[in-house]
Amino acid sequence: MSEFKNKNDYSVTVYLNSEKRLFQEFVHSPYIFTQWLAKQAIQWDYILVYVRRTRAVLCYYKNGDFIDSKPNFTIRGRIKQGW
Repeated sequence: MSEFKNKNDYSVTVYLNSEKRLFQEFVHSPYIFTQWLAKQAIQWDYILVYVRRTRAVLCYYKNGDFIDSKPNFTIRGRIKQGW
């Protein structure tokens, strides 16, 4: 079973000053989600991206990073040791 089905594959947690600011369970594209954050004037330092179906941490992006539209385990943002 593939974790990615091209429809709401991600969940995203938004952080500002190391505090959780927002959680969105169904996200189609992390890039489009960050565009929505900007449009709503929601400030953020970094976002943590999860694979929605397995709840596995995929990567994180700092504000200002290049954000992939459809990250996966091959093409993704920043990772920490042990992920």
